Amino acid sequence: MGVGGIISKHLASATMRKFISSPCATLNGPKMVLVRIRHGVSLSRARSSLEKIANVGNRALYAVPNGLGGGDSVGVLSVQYPAQIENYRSIGATPAVLALTLAAGAVVAIALTLIASVHRRRRDLALLRALGFLRRQLMPTIAWQASVVAFVGVALGVPIGIIIGRWLWTLFANSVDAVPEPTVTALTVVIVALSALVLANIVAALPGRSTERTSTADVLRGE
Repeated sequence: MGVGGIISKHLASATMRKFISSPCATLNGPKMVLVRIRHGVSLSRARSSLEKIANVGNRALYAVPNGLGGGDSVGVLSVQYPAQIENYRSIGATPAVLALTLAAGAVVAIALTLIASVHRRRRDLALLRALGFLRRQLMPTIAWQASVVAFVGVALGVPIGIIIGRWLWTLFANSVDAVPEPTVTALTVVIVALSALVLANIVAALPGRSTERTSTADVLRGE
């Protein structure tokens, strides 16, 4: 990732193989070996096994005649990431906190919108109650309004968020020479959509309760 490539040793030319060969077989072979751990094997057990192999390799290097293997050693490295990815890890939970902050701001915005809308339509709601609208019917009316607002936001925000998110991730991955493979699971999208609808209806409870307690006579008298 940004520092080289991996090829099969069989692709090396005869000249290259001769250049990296040595009269001592211990000093020949690849300088790095990538190990893929089999599914189900614990990381600690795998590392312990690799450490034993490394110790055997170091003893073989020390045994090379004339000290030719003294400058080499065998070590076990964990997964290596570019500095950009390591720096990204250092921000920890910042993205999650930012997402929660934006979600909280959206909830507050919906609440203010509903409160302002109910206040503007106090006369309309009072007329409905005067015509026979029951108090328990006011809450579903406001809840439907909140659901419509949330549905429009989800219908527009989720696709736009997926498109922009994939684009930004692709830019980041390309900048660190990684293969960009952004994925968005259908379950995540469904959870976000349902959560938005539920939160909108919870927020709608505050102006709904306030409307239920408002006197119809006082509102119409003021008009």
